[in-house]
Amino acid sequence: MERIEEQTKEKIIRSALTLFSERGISKTSVSEIAYHAGVTRVTVYRYFSEKEELVRETYLRVEQVFQKALADLEQDPLANWESIFNQIGEDLSTLPSGDVFTQFDEIKRLYPDTYNSIQEVRIHTLNGIFEHLFALTKGKELLRPGLNQTIVQTIFWELIINFFDNPRFKSFGLSNAELFHTLTDILLHGILKD
Repeated sequence: MERIEEQTKEKIIRSALTLFSERGISKTSVSEIAYHAGVTRVTVYRYFSEKEELVRETYLRVEQVFQKALADLEQDPLANWESIFNQIGEDLSTLPSGDVFTQFDEIKRLYPDTYNSIQEVRIHTLNGIFEHLFALTKGKELLRPGLNQTIVQTIFWELIINFFDNPRFKSFGLSNAELFHTLTDILLHGILKD
């Protein structure tokens, strides 16, 4: 029975993410989400007491892509970094595409506490990923001489945290996965030829 419950909850979250991506949060009703998920409105409210809770859970599901990467690193600290970043990109490509900047701006406007809690999870997770990167390379020179680790980490946070919120990236017509792969390639290998 638990498996069916989890599958139903997942269908609701996936439907919400798809519709929020297509129409926006305020223009999507709980009834539309229920219909899209193939359940009743009462069923949606059985899992989520209000629309804000559904919005929070839906966008935290996006953050699970990064949390999964952190969990993989915690399990295998010697994991290949490029493989981890590639997996993040692949997982992002399975999510519905839409104007993420507009979606997060709408969350920030409609549900500021929810927006802040999503950002906290994102910062905590990315901080953990970055710390694993530096823990893995203790005793080795990871950064070019003269670069300050704290500044590099802050730039990393800002790039990743604000990455999906930047409308210019969407104007290129690339998927979230393609954008993420380019960003991580730049972080890992730089932009200039040797």
